[in-house]
Amino acid sequence: MILPLRPLLLALALGVSTATAMAAPVADEQLQQVILLSRHNLRAPVVASGALANATPETWPRWDVGAGELTTKGGVLEVYMGRYMGQWLRQATLLPVSDCPQPTDFHAHANSLQRTQATAQFFVAGAFPGCHVAIEQRRPLGTMDPLFNPVIHRGDAAFRERALLAMQQALGRSELAPALAVVEDITRYPQSAVCAGRSDCHLTLAGTTFSAEPGKEPRASGALALASGLVDALLMQHYEANDASAEGWGRLNTEAQWQALAQIRNRYQDILFGTPEVARDVATPLLAQVDTLLNDPASPKVTLLVGHDSNIGSVLAALGITDYTLPGQYEKTPIGGLLQFERWRDRRRGEQRIRLVYVYPTTVQLRDARPLTDAQPPGRVALRLPGCAARGCSGAQFQQLLQRASR
Repeated sequence: MILPLRPLLLALALGVSTATAMAAPVADEQLQQVILLSRHNLRAPVVASGALANATPETWPRWDVGAGELTTKGGVLEVYMGRYMGQWLRQATLLPVSDCPQPTDFHAHANSLQRTQATAQFFVAGAFPGCHVAIEQRRPLGTMDPLFNPVIHRGDAAFRERALLAMQQALGRSELAPALAVVEDITRYPQSAVCAGRSDCHLTLAGTTFSAEPGKEPRASGALALASGLVDALLMQHYEANDASAEGWGRLNTEAQWQALAQIRNRYQDILFGTPEVARDVATPLLAQVDTLLNDPASPKVTLLVGHDSNIGSVLAALGITDYTLPGQYEKTPIGGLLQFERWRDRRRGEQRIRLVYVYPTTVQLRDARPLTDAQPPGRVALRLPGCAARGCSGAQFQQLLQRASR
């Protein structure tokens, strides 16, 4: 059984050095507002246990939480991120240096699932220890909040045809056969219950179909979806477990294997949520929320929105950001990562700039549960917004991006 990490909780109780955080703003610019779109932290695999069990003759590790729920270690990791970000936001003078934040300073809103609500709670515990900061929850626990629900909104046949064609074309460009063979070797898929009575049973993309029905998430059927679920389970085990030699039942031990698994996971997400046609539709609620927050003078200085990898992936693709690398990470939308919208003001000219930054824990930081400090900060990658300078978009340019993203 994968157990809670008591030593890590003890370390939290005793305290660790806080982060000086990311670089301070330059002298002629003032950071005025930040929107943090977060993926929840470490959770148990969400694929149904029957599907996982039947795809390998091996026995999967047991988890001490339910499927899809945040783990104890995930809570610890999120406290580290919250502590780091809280320090940076204070350094940037967006938050009070010593007092608890007021509603005009900070607001948190999380999807109504255990792993997202708990992630927000642990972030707040790290950022504002001893403070009472409410987490907005708009739906009963266990149900999807429409803001974070990555579903298709359009129902016309023409859109559906374009969406399915885009996903099928993305699949054709995926070149996943070698990576699927790696998954087979690790899981011994040909010897699984799924393959019982079949002499030639393999994970292949042949026969993969997609769906893009209104009110439902984009979905894939067949070996692609199963392989992505298997990779997800192996990744979560990698982040959670203590014994690297036992990963993949002792058969997952090279960087080349991890790169192959990452290819499957990233391409699967790109195919379902990263094609522009689908991304612009799925990301509509979150992009509208970002637009409202940036343009409403009454918005808090800092807003935390806790959702899922599909939320971040679709927002990035809708904005036209598809080609980026996160050093030290296997995933394009990592566990516990933050897509950070920053609004800056030039003190001399009065001009405003919008910048987009990905702040994320590296694979090693997740695996080893390393506190995020000035000595070992999280990864930070500035993302280039299409049509904008390296220093970001003007307010008008960003509005144009949002308008194009919502078409």
